[in-house]
Amino acid sequence: MSGGLLEKAQAKTDDTTVATVVDATVDSATPKKAGGGFHAYVRGSDNVRNAAGGLLLLGAVLIFLFSRIDFDFFGWVVLGILLLSAYLATLHLKINVNDGAALSGKQWGAILVVWILLSVPPWVAGWEDEVSSILLTEGTVDEDTNEVNLMLRQSAGGLFASDWEGGDVSVSVSQDGEETWSGSVNVQMDQEDMVGAYGTLTLKISDFFANNSIRLNGFTNAGTVNMTEHPYTVTVEVEGQSASALLPTLDLTRNLRVDGDVDEEAHGQVGDSGCESSYTSCVEYVEIRGWVGLGIESADDDTSPIRVRGDYSIDVSFGLEGEDSSIDLQTISVSGTDASWPQGSCSGGSMDIAVETSGFMLECDGQDRFDDSIALNDNEYGCYDLTMTVSQGDEVVAASTSYYIFEQHSDSAGSPPQTYYWETFESVESC
Repeated sequence: MSGGLLEKAQAKTDDTTVATVVDATVDSATPKKAGGGFHAYVRGSDNVRNAAGGLLLLGAVLIFLFSRIDFDFFGWVVLGILLLSAYLATLHLKINVNDGAALSGKQWGAILVVWILLSVPPWVAGWEDEVSSILLTEGTVDEDTNEVNLMLRQSAGGLFASDWEGGDVSVSVSQDGEETWSGSVNVQMDQEDMVGAYGTLTLKISDFFANNSIRLNGFTNAGTVNMTEHPYTVTVEVEGQSASALLPTLDLTRNLRVDGDVDEEAHGQVGDSGCESSYTSCVEYVEIRGWVGLGIESADDDTSPIRVRGDYSIDVSFGLEGEDSSIDLQTISVSGTDASWPQGSCSGGSMDIAVETSGFMLECDGQDRFDDSIALNDNEYGCYDLTMTVSQGDEVVAASTSYYIFEQHSDSAGSPPQTYYWETFESVESC
């Protein structure tokens, strides 16, 4: 044999088949085992030819398929499969030709030449067929800044293309097919993780917010409130390529002016702690719970409002009917999930609201209850009303009132008879 393996491959004319190239390389590479003769040669050439032919067919199929679908990082996929094919070819030779023995240097060289000749064209074609593409992740809402942040990635098209380093991008936001905002936003690809470089696209919610992403639409067949989602879609265009992502619906349900609802409940804790000596039980303190969100009035008895993440305020009044509130709790201001109130008869404070549910407990001096001396006018018996009012902007969007009877009861027992007392705090329809 004369000349190297590459010389043999290059010496073939244009009409030379792949099988001829393989035969030329395997002829010098396949060991002639004792007793094998021509049979061993045929086995070697057939196996390498089959592996090489499969490799060529695989590359052609890949190019055909991926040129007709939108698939990112096509070149890497092609390269990975080609490397796997080369490995399978070596495994095939080791088992079927060498009877499990390691490949010789000439066999490795033969495989390398054939693999290069047949894999480079589909690999390069795969890279060049890959177009520049961008990826936009679903947005996250920052309650502190009332902004939405989305992650933007870009993959360069072609083997020799350069990555986009950032700049102004065209952005549009729509809901139910109607555009609510469009403009230009500057994005810098100055961050990196295990996947690669990315930039952050930031949008102010006040710029694009038009309607709630979650809305109420009557009742389901099961009798529950029917919720429908109307998500916002953000579309970004970079260098002629576009990508879209949906924004979270709960975080963008903020408007209480439509279907705004508030529910309230007072609970008098009855026990024997701190009662006067003649009382077997008394009301120790009062708890007040509220719910604010979206609801349907006819379903108030069976459902709780759907929580919202908007800016609104809550006013609370609790006291004997027809009199001023016995609880001097100042207006609660809510922004997203943060609620706070200034000093009143209770100290100023703050709490989370609408994080898991629309329900919350009112607090006084760091405790989620009101002492009986404050809430019950120093234990004055009668009918109390609890009213919660929710406002958004300058508009009252929801209000609700419930009623409670605080009573003293007595009985006599023993000889001589002794009078003993107990108290109750119960919900009633009206005073």
